[in-house]
Amino acid sequence: MGRGPGRRTAGIAGVFLAMCLLAACGGDESQPESPGGKTSLMVGVMATADLAPLYMARKDGLFAAEGLIVEPVVASGGAAQIASMVAGDIDITYSNYVSVLEAAKKGLPLRIIRENNRSGPQGIYAMADGISKPAELAGKKIAVNSLGNIQELTARAVLQSYGVDPSTLTFVELPPPEMLSALERGDVDAAWLVEPFVTLASQTSDVARVVSAFEGPTENLPVAGWTATEQFVQENPDEVAAFVRAMDQAMSRAQAHPKALEQTIPTYTDISAGLAHRLSEPVLATRSDLSDLDELEALMVEHGIIDARLDLDQVVVHGDELPRG
Repeated sequence: MGRGPGRRTAGIAGVFLAMCLLAACGGDESQPESPGGKTSLMVGVMATADLAPLYMARKDGLFAAEGLIVEPVVASGGAAQIASMVAGDIDITYSNYVSVLEAAKKGLPLRIIRENNRSGPQGIYAMADGISKPAELAGKKIAVNSLGNIQELTARAVLQSYGVDPSTLTFVELPPPEMLSALERGDVDAAWLVEPFVTLASQTSDVARVVSAFEGPTENLPVAGWTATEQFVQENPDEVAAFVRAMDQAMSRAQAHPKALEQTIPTYTDISAGLAHRLSEPVLATRSDLSDLDELEALMVEHGIIDARLDLDQVVVHGDELPRG
C-alpha cells in the first residue's frame, strides 16, 4: 500500500491540533518558581533505554544542582509529544528528529536544544519461523511507534537498499510495548524494535532480526534529542541552558559508568535488573553535534516525508545562543 493522502493522518493529527491551540491561545509557557527556588519543568519522555541519562540526572541531583525540578511525562511517539509541548502541557520533549523536522516544515516553531542518541541496536524484527530476508518484507505490514517518523523513514530507506519498493509497505502505528504481542498474533508481519524490546524479544519470544534499521543509507544518522518551542527557548534561556548542562553531565556519567546506566533502566521501565544487564548499550551523544542533520533531512525529502529542505540553523539551538552557567 502506498503513501496516499491520509497515510500519516494518525501520526500528525495531534500536531495540527497543537498548531490550532498555539494560534488561539498564544502558547504562554513561562514557568513559575517551585518551592525552594527551583524551576519545575514537565519533560516528555518514552520508556526506552536511550532515556536512562535523564533519569540518572534526576537521581544523582544534576538537575537539582542547576536549580531545576524535572518531572517526566510519558508518551508513545514523537508526534504526540510535540503536540503536547506546543499545547503547553510539557515544556521540553524527547523526540525523533523526523517528527521534529516534519512539524517544523508544517510551520510549528520548534528548536532542538540537545542531541540524545544516535543509531544503535534497533532493527526490524519478525517471527523466527516466517520472514527471514529484507526482500521478503515487500508488501508487508510493519509496526512503528508513530507514522511518518524516524522508524518509518529508516524502514523505507533500508528496505529500498535491498530492492524493496517502499510504496508496497504498510506501516501500522503501535506503542513499542505492544509490538511483540502484535507480531505473535499476526496483526503485523514485522516490527521496528528499540531497546529494551529488542532484548526482551530475544528472551521471551520466538522473534528474529530481519535487518538493522541503521545500515547503508541510514548508518550513523542523528536519531533523537531534546526539543522545545521557540517561545519557550526565548522566554526561558536560563532554564534551557541549565537543562542542557545537566544532560551534558549525565551523558558523560553514563558513558563512564555503564553499570550505573544499567541499574537506572529498571527504575523507569518494566525491565528487570537481570534483563537490563543483557541490554545492548545505547549510543548516547556525550557531545551534542547536529552538523550532519542535513543527511537525515535529505532522506526525508527523498522519501516524501517533507517536500522541500528547511533552514536547519533556524531549528537547531547552537551553544552560543544560550547563557553560560
